[in-house]
Amino acid sequence: MTAPRHQAHGDETVAFLSLHASPLARLGKRENGGLSVYVRAVCEELGARGVHTDVFVRRTDPDQPQEQAMGPRSRVIAVDAGPPRALPKHQLPLTRDSYLYSVQSFIKRSQRHYVALHSHYWLSADAGAALTAGLGVPWLHTAHTLAAVKAELGFDGDGPERLISERRAVAAGARLVANTSAEVQALMGRYGAEASQCVVAPPGVDLVQFQPRDPNRLRSRLGLERAQVVLFAGRLEPLKGPDTLLDAFAILQGQQGLRGRVQLLFVGEASSEGARVGQRQEMQRRVEALGLDESVSFLGAQPQDRLALLYCLADVVVMPSHTESFGLVALEAQACGTPVVAAAVGGLRDVISDRHTGYLVSGRDPERYAEAIRLVLTAAPDAAAQMRHSAWRRAQRFSWERTVDVLMPEYGLAPRLAAVAGRQA
Repeated sequence: MTAPRHQAHGDETVAFLSLHASPLARLGKRENGGLSVYVRAVCEELGARGVHTDVFVRRTDPDQPQEQAMGPRSRVIAVDAGPPRALPKHQLPLTRDSYLYSVQSFIKRSQRHYVALHSHYWLSADAGAALTAGLGVPWLHTAHTLAAVKAELGFDGDGPERLISERRAVAAGARLVANTSAEVQALMGRYGAEASQCVVAPPGVDLVQFQPRDPNRLRSRLGLERAQVVLFAGRLEPLKGPDTLLDAFAILQGQQGLRGRVQLLFVGEASSEGARVGQRQEMQRRVEALGLDESVSFLGAQPQDRLALLYCLADVVVMPSHTESFGLVALEAQACGTPVVAAAVGGLRDVISDRHTGYLVSGRDPERYAEAIRLVLTAAPDAAAQMRHSAWRRAQRFSWERTVDVLMPEYGLAPRLAAVAGRQA
């Protein structure tokens, strides 16, 4: 595959396609998670470099404006695709044709010149293929998660249609943007992608938003002054393994050497991706059955500034996911200087340095998670301080600037200085 030619510096615009999730929506709620963070952060960094971005999302509220500014040179465009309300995820594939038609109509009316298309998740892949054929510009696609990988683990909530759509994107020649080299191997081994078709662009982290801070005011507000805190951040769905963490936390209660009481905080809400109806209520009943109702709290979805403080408040963040294409939560937590205990799967193996910035756990045994959490909570003060510092240092290796450094030539754009002093593409 030949590299796209560089466009002259001017009013270049990249179109982002994200049918099912808006980068303006609250994170941890319904389908909004790492994908939304990714799109918003990349658009903000492109804007700092003088590149315009239009993010096309599906309208989910009749009063939702067609255009909303997201930052300098970036806007979110809500198009009509199915009824203007939130839909269960299994109904979203029915909106793909109308989504494509609405995006095409908007582009025709606006007459804005797009230099590249970047589709996100399988629901936007077919629109990417159709639009690039009409516009004749580079088409990039980021899967974020892969159906074939999830199916091997017993998670196949989207049915065969998703796998077919992902395979069509590969066969149609999309430039496949992977988070890690392991994802490239999955694309090649399970989808028949060519190595030359793939590019690795690891996600970054906002090192200003997520940095070590004093969380004592929040500790006091939550009544956690003398508690050690275990934190889970993410959508409450089986794929993320919150049930494994609950079982591990129950085991942890009987461990020796813990310094006072330990509190478990769940941040996030249930989604429709593989989540059972009433799953949060099921978890709360499980908490009561385990006798943990005094030690476990569900805080719901939180805005980014509050989430950053919660990371700082936590003694350890736990990610017992069955699979993670990258694991942005682990990176955000480490940027706040908080160790992470996580499953040794997917991108988590790239983000976490085992025994230095946290612990990687093989398998699904809650006993193993309980022991890894205990090691963090009972570490000597000097060792704990060193692990927190190592976690912070690890996060400094990842930035959205570096992500966009990789993406710029893929969009056909020449490298350039960002508008902020000291940042260079």
